[in-house]
Amino acid sequence: MKGAILSLNQIILDTDELQFEAWRNLAMYEFGMGLPGKVAHQLAGLDRHQALEVVLSHFNQTDADKDELLNEQYEMYTKVIEGIGEDKLYPNAKRLLNNFYDHYVDMAVNDVDGHAKEILQKLKVDDFFDAFVSPVDSDNPYLKASQELNVQPAACIGIGSNARQIALINDTGVVSIGVGDATELKAAKYQVSQVGDLKYPMIRKVWEDNELDE
Repeated sequence: MKGAILSLNQIILDTDELQFEAWRNLAMYEFGMGLPGKVAHQLAGLDRHQALEVVLSHFNQTDADKDELLNEQYEMYTKVIEGIGEDKLYPNAKRLLNNFYDHYVDMAVNDVDGHAKEILQKLKVDDFFDAFVSPVDSDNPYLKASQELNVQPAACIGIGSNARQIALINDTGVVSIGVGDATELKAAKYQVSQVGDLKYPMIRKVWEDNELDE
């Protein structure tokens, strides 16, 4: 096992929370009222275009300039990120990164929203990562990540937090581990409920068992 490709959201920190704060700020600015907490669950895991549709539906807006709103939300998200600190890093994420580093496993991150490097700098863990890849730049960011790391996909572990990520990981031949809901992540080679359950010896065994199955 020579490479680890990690999703940012729900593995290293909760970017859903940061995105919701930006959407709430946008709603207050554009519609004069914030978003109730229950909408946060509806927005979790969505891309920005899908999230915008939920927000517009909540306010019964049918003729909004979507491109302008997306640009405004992007700027507000950037401001939210500027204010975060190391406290946003999941407590067990640093241990996981250290474990990979100590075992000479190169790391990449799937940068879904285009802010991963800036976020990881704020969390003071950016130096752990050798590559940043995005769905915007590649049909399959996990395949792109293995290429950027100069590691064969079969020598990599991919850690994702939603079904779409697990499907992309599986498509590359990277060994998939899901973090979150067992039902949603049932296609993963191995699944845990939270980052704290990810221990290096277990990850190594999952990878080795997959090699034996091959």
